[in-house]
Amino acid sequence: MSGESGLLRAVQRLQKLQLWIASLALIAMMLTTSVDVTLRYLFNKPLGGAYDFVEAMLVVFVFNGMSSAFLRRGNIVIDVLDNVFGPRVKAVLIRFFDLVTVVVLCIMAWAMTRQGLQAFEYGDRKLELDIPVWYIWAAGLTGLAGVVICAFTLFLRPDIATKEQHP
Repeated sequence: MSGESGLLRAVQRLQKLQLWIASLALIAMMLTTSVDVTLRYLFNKPLGGAYDFVEAMLVVFVFNGMSSAFLRRGNIVIDVLDNVFGPRVKAVLIRFFDLVTVVVLCIMAWAMTRQGLQAFEYGDRKLELDIPVWYIWAAGLTGLAGVVICAFTLFLRPDIATKEQHP
């Protein structure tokens, strides 16, 4: 039981770390956009590389923010069948769709890996910031790895879904 609770604590720490990373990426996007718009309209001097930076931070934000939604079961649920079936069938459906979620996330990771490797092989770079595009793919894949871990843990232990609300 101790190892199980240790795993749970590790997954919850991973989720909190990813939430912090997503939050910092969101703050960086907002500040960059605000500075870019202000400089553009007041001085007609837009912030160079703002588009590329915001695009990269959006990847970081999205793929690190998903794990928190999964662990809180905060993803979109269509509960058409919830009133038709009893709690036992509902629990089976939840487990089944948790498994489907893990499979879909793994397919996404596989597809993203292929695209990231292709960007690496071809040496693709962002136009304004001149950074390799595969860095962005790597950031997305790293975040997605955490999401897969959280979703798989939820599949194994559906009772751990947290319901606390973040302010």
